[in-house]
Amino acid sequence: MNADGTITDTNTRLVWEKQSADGTIHDQDNAYDWPEAAAVHIAGLNTAPCFANHCDWRLPNVRELQSIVNYQNSALPVSPAFNTGCLSGATVFTGSCTAGGGLWTSTSVADPELKRSDASVWTVEFAAYGGSVYRHSSDRSGYVRAVRGGL
Repeated sequence: MNADGTITDTNTRLVWEKQSADGTIHDQDNAYDWPEAAAVHIAGLNTAPCFANHCDWRLPNVRELQSIVNYQNSALPVSPAFNTGCLSGATVFTGSCTAGGGLWTSTSVADPELKRSDASVWTVEFAAYGGSVYRHSSDRSGYVRAVRGGL
């Protein structure tokens, strides 16, 4: 965990936004539909002075988000750095939280047989016994954890 409210994964070199329980833009319980995930959450992080002094935050792709799943943790299948000290009022500087639900990715579903009029996007489920990838309609609510960098 970094002192600027982020977590660096030394394996992937990705830098992740820490989530909080304090009602701010970083709050784990902020839910968005897929267009809002980018237009509201990501845009908010990239608005000057920008979160953690970086203005290149984005939605992770499905493989990037899967990289933080830890299947050994059945209660919340995420690596400990992403869910520790998550008490009411925890900020990105005092704790690290993960919503128990589906987190949006930037990866849309390529399905020429899709008969529905709405777009589908891959999400990664972080509820109990989760860690699975699901296809969700882009107009449904989901959670966001921003990322930057990578190889």
